[in-house]
Parts: sequence; C-alpha cells; structure tokens
Amino acid sequence: MLRLFAGLALAFACAACAPTAPAKTVALADGTVIATTPAGYCVDGPSSQLRNGFAVLAPCATLGDLGPVPKVVGVATIQVGPPESGAVEDAEIALRDFLITDAGNALLSAGGKDSEVTILSTQAFNNRVMVHFIDKGTPPLPGLQGEEWRAFTDVNGRLVTIAVRGLTSAPLQDGPGAGLLKLVLGGLKAPPVEPTETPADDPEA
Repeated sequence: MLRLFAGLALAFACAACAPTAPAKTVALADGTVIATTPAGYCVDGPSSQLRNGFAVLAPCATLGDLGPVPKVVGVATIQVGPPESGAVEDAEIALRDFLITDAGNALLSAGGKDSEVTILSTQAFNNRVMVHFIDKGTPPLPGLQGEEWRAFTDVNGRLVTIAVRGLTSAPLQDGPGAGLLKLVLGGLKAPPVEPTETPADDPEA
C-alpha cells in the first residue's frame, strides 16, 4: 500500500514506471462478482485480496500501466460480502435510515465511533444506497482524506460495499468524489450464467 501512495504522489511526473500492466477487470469472491475499473483506473494487485472479495482501485499510472492520469484522482475499495449477505434490494430506504442513526454512523466510521462521523448527504434508489460523510478519525489507509463517498449494493446475492476517498494532498470534492463512486458501482456485475447443456436427441428413440 505504501507503494500505491508513493505512486500517487509521482503520478503527474511519471506516467508509468514498469512494463507490466495491472488488471482492469477482476473476479472477486471466487468469481461471484466481476469488477471492471473506471477509465484510467486499475486494480492494485498486491494490496487486494481478490478471493476474499477485496480490491483496491487506483490510477493506472501509479501502478505501472502506460496511459494518462485520470482527471479525478482518488482511491476506491470494493468489499464483497459472504453468500446471501445481500441486504439492499427492496430495502434501500431502511438501510439509508439506519446509516443516519448513531449505530449507522459507527458502522461508517473507520474507528467504529459514531461521534467521529458527520453525514453530509444520502441517496437510496434502485438497489443502491449512497452516503457522503466526513470521518474525523484515523483514515483506513495512511494519506487519505477524511471525507468519504460510500455505496452499498447487492450483486449476485452478496452485499457489496464501495468506498472512495481522495488524498490529503489532493482531496476530492463532492462532485468528482460522487462521480467516481458511481463509476465504480457501474463496473460491478454478476458473472454470465453458463448455458445448461441438454442431451442430444437420440434418433433411434
């Protein structure tokens, strides 16, 4: 992870530092959820745990991939829950209402303290709950700003949580932060369903 933030600091000076290209589409949680990164973003392999459903997304130029730095520079994480953990679809309003309670604030806080979270806005619709908040506690990763955009959605029966933050040295504002969150959300999908093979008809039957 320290490599990632060092790369972010140098991104505008060096477009690429290694010949190997990091992934832009990955299978998470044993292939139950597929994530495709927004344009200009790649998956930081060493910082991710794909089989456990966790991925870190950062500008490709900071991870050794040839290409321009995206206009919106930030760090996003994706966490896929266990099977049958989906809790958003048809319950969007209830989840949104929970997040603005003290217990919900504690869930959002990196340190688990509701007093450190200030909710700025929420949205709930169409299998998505999004919340924009400030966390005054220690950030989940060094070098990240305290303002966060987070989303919850169900994919393939699993709860998926997406979080976006900018850097303390280059913090995101509401428009770009929310826009990046929506792009990451838009890249999530269930894997294609394999067609069921049917036995060939027996011409002598």
